[in-house]
Amino acid sequence: MASQPKRAPNFQAFHSIIIFVFVIILIPFVSSSDSAVARASPATKTVAKQSEVVALLKWKASLDNQSQSLLSSWNESSHCTWVGIGCNEAGKVTNLNLDSIGLRGTLSSLNFSSLPHLVKLDLSNNLIYGTIPSQIGTLLRLASLNASINHLSGTIPTDIGMLRSLTAFALYTNNLTGSIPASIGNLTNLRELYLFENSLSGSIPHEVGLLRSLTDLELSTNNLMGSIPASIWNMRNLTRLILFENSLSGSILHEVGLLRSLTDLELSTNNLTGSIPASIWNLRNLTRLILFENSLSGSIPQEVGKLRSLTDLELSTNNLTGSIPASIWNLRNLTRLILFENSLSGSIPQEVGKLRSLTDLELSTNNLTGSIPASIGNLTNLRVLYLHENSLSGSIPQEVGLLRSLIILTLSMISRDQSPLQ
Repeated sequence: MASQPKRAPNFQAFHSIIIFVFVIILIPFVSSSDSAVARASPATKTVAKQSEVVALLKWKASLDNQSQSLLSSWNESSHCTWVGIGCNEAGKVTNLNLDSIGLRGTLSSLNFSSLPHLVKLDLSNNLIYGTIPSQIGTLLRLASLNASINHLSGTIPTDIGMLRSLTAFALYTNNLTGSIPASIGNLTNLRELYLFENSLSGSIPHEVGLLRSLTDLELSTNNLMGSIPASIWNMRNLTRLILFENSLSGSILHEVGLLRSLTDLELSTNNLTGSIPASIWNLRNLTRLILFENSLSGSIPQEVGKLRSLTDLELSTNNLTGSIPASIWNLRNLTRLILFENSLSGSIPQEVGKLRSLTDLELSTNNLTGSIPASIGNLTNLRVLYLHENSLSGSIPQEVGLLRSLIILTLSMISRDQSPLQ
C-alpha cells in the first residue's frame, strides 16, 4: 500500500494563534499606556512652565542682593504676575522686560533654552556684565533683543545668526570686542541694528548687505576699519546709515545714490578719501548729511541745492576746495551749515540771508575773501557765527547787531594785505 504523503504544518493558523494571544496580552498594557499619556498631558504642561520658573529663579539667585530685592515678586506666586514678565494665554513666558531697574550680574546663569516662547527680551540700561552666552541662539521665536547700555564684554556670538525672527537688535553702549559675525546676514527680517559705542573691530562684513529689510544701521563709535562694503548700497529700505567715529577708509562709492530712502547719512570722523560723489545729491529725502573729519577733496557741487529737505550739512575738516556753491543758499530748511577747516575760496554772497532757519553758521579757517554781507542780519535765529581765520576784509556790517539770539561770534580775521577788519 502506498504511503500517505506527510501533511505540511499549518503555519498560517499557528501564526494567527500567536497574534491573537499577543494582542490579548498587549491590550491591557496599551490601554494603560494610553491612559498614562492622557493623564500626563497636564503634567507635561506643568513641567514646561516649571522649567521656565526654575530658569528664572536660578538667574535671580545669581544676581547681587540689591537686584534680588528688585525682583522680590519673583517668588511662589504665579510667574505670569512677576515684575517684567509677560505670558501668552497658555501661561508661557513671551516677554522679559527688565530695562532700567538697576540689575547687576551676568547672563551666564540664565538658561535661555528653558524660555523657548520668548518673543521680547529687554535688559537695557542696567549693570549687566560678562559675556553674551552662545545659548542665546536657542531663542528661535525672539523678535526683539535689547541689551544696550550695560557692561557686556567679549564678542557677539556667531549663534546670533540663529535668531531669524529678530526684527530689532540692540547691543549699543557696551564693551563688546571682536568682529561683527558674518552670521548676522542670516537675520533677514531685521529692521533695526544698533551696535554703536562698543570696541568692535575688523571690517563691516559683506553679509550685512543681505539685510534687505533693514531701515536703521548704526555702527558708530567702534574700531571698524576697511572700506564701506559695496553690498550696503543695495539696502534700498535704509533710512539711517550711521557709521561715524571708526577707521573706515576708501571712497564713498557712486552707488550711495541708490539709497533713495535715506534721511540721515553720517560718515564723519573716519579716513574716507576722494570726492563727494555727485549721486549723493539724488537723495532727496536726506535731512542730515554729516561727513566732517575725513580727507575728502574736490569741490562741493552745485547739485547740493537739490537736497531741499536738508536741515544739517556738516562738511568741516576735510580738503574741500572751490567756492561755496550758490545753490546752497536755496536750502531754506537748513539749521546748521558747518564748513570750517577746508580750503574753500570766493566770497560769502548776499544770498546767505535767505537761510532764515539757520542757528549755526561756521565758515572759519578757509580762504574766503570779500566783505561780510549785510544780509547776514536776516539770520535772526542764529546762535553761532564763526568767520575767523579767513581773508575777509571791509567793515563789520551794523546788521550784525540784529542777531539778538547770537551767543558765539568770532571775527578775529586779517585780510591778505594785512588790513584788519574795521
